[in-house]
Amino acid sequence: MIKKKVGAIGIKGFIFFSLFILALVLSGKTVLAQVNCNQCHTEVANELKNSVHSVQSCTGCHKDVTTYPHPEGVEVTKKESVAICNSCHTGRVAESYQHSFHGKAVYLGSQKAASCTDCHSSHRVLGEDNPNSQVAKANIPQTCAQCHENPSPGFAEGVEHFELTSMGPGKPMYYTAKFFVWLTITAMTLLVIHIELQLYRDLRNILAKRKQR
Repeated sequence: MIKKKVGAIGIKGFIFFSLFILALVLSGKTVLAQVNCNQCHTEVANELKNSVHSVQSCTGCHKDVTTYPHPEGVEVTKKESVAICNSCHTGRVAESYQHSFHGKAVYLGSQKAASCTDCHSSHRVLGEDNPNSQVAKANIPQTCAQCHENPSPGFAEGVEHFELTSMGPGKPMYYTAKFFVWLTITAMTLLVIHIELQLYRDLRNILAKRKQR
């Protein structure tokens, strides 16, 4: 009985020790990548140091950049940047962006519509509670001004990452979407009925002319 307990403790200890070593190796790779990149990208490094992503490795997002000099074509497009962000930020945040005008435009290949990095910055990503954040309430109009000329203070009153549900911030958009869906269904139904009635009338006229001959 004692041997079994000792054996179980030994196995658990080995597992914990292995996980600890793995964490050290991964953190070592992260630090090494940061040190190598920081030799050239000092300004970006300073931005990232104060970011909520400061614990992330550069190569965690820039997976194609593994050698120096960097190969051609490693620039991150808007669509690729969204995919990179979605690899960690899933659920409501990712889905709400995909359903937004910005998300749909970027998905269709637009290089003008806002991606995640246009609003949150590429490296200096700060929480909305930080007064220096691009998405802090006081700074949102200025952030939107990168694309929208003369944005009103009302830009800061909206909610970006909302869900299309019958309750909550997405309620107006939810019922607006429902209204247009039913409006489209009703219009198409009436159009089909109109076409069928017109065809029925034409058929009656054709049959009436045949009887007169």
